[in-house]
Amino acid sequence: MKKVLKFVPNILLIMLVAYIILIKVYPEKISRILGYQPFVILTDSMEPVIPTGSVVLVKNLKENEEPKKGDIITFNVDRLGKEAVFTHYYRGTEVQEDGSVRYLTEAALADRYDDYVSHREDIIGTYVFHIPYVGKYALFLKSPFALIELGIIMFIMIIYEILWSKFDKEERKAQEESEQPEEPKSICSN
Repeated sequence: MKKVLKFVPNILLIMLVAYIILIKVYPEKISRILGYQPFVILTDSMEPVIPTGSVVLVKNLKENEEPKKGDIITFNVDRLGKEAVFTHYYRGTEVQEDGSVRYLTEAALADRYDDYVSHREDIIGTYVFHIPYVGKYALFLKSPFALIELGIIMFIMIIYEILWSKFDKEERKAQEESEQPEEPKSICSN
C-alpha cells in the first residue's frame, strides 16, 4: 500500500501535464469530450460574485440547449477587433432589425446591458462554480514556460525515482549481508 501511495503524486503530476498538453494541442476536442472548460476571470466585471483572478468551470451548452434568464454564461465577444471570452449574467434576448436574435448580457453590478452583440453561436456554456484567485496559476500553467518547467520537474522526479530505487536496493543488499550470521571458522591443527 505504501508503494502505491508513493506514486500517487507522480501520477497526478503526469495527468496534469497530459491535460495541459492535450488542451493546448486539441482544445476543442478535449472540451467536447469532457463537456466542461475552465476559464480565468481577468477583469472585475463580475465582482463581488466572482473575484478577479478566479478560475470558473463552465458546462458546455449543446447546440439545442438554451441558457436560462439569470444564468451566468461564458461567451465569445468581439472587443475592439479582438476575440475575447467574457463571463456575465444572461438577461434575455431581443430580435434585432435584421431579424437575428441578440442575447443580452450584463456584468454583476452594471445598471445596463453589455454593448456587445452576442448571438447563440457565441455562447460557450453556463457557469458551474469558481475557485477564487487561482487564475494566475492557471495562466502560468498554460504558458510555454510552464510546459518546459513541468518537463524539467518530471525529468528530475524520474531521475530521483531511479536513483532512489537503486540506493534502496543497495541498502537492502548491504543490510541482508550484515544480518547473515558468519560461518564459524574451523581451526586446523597439523
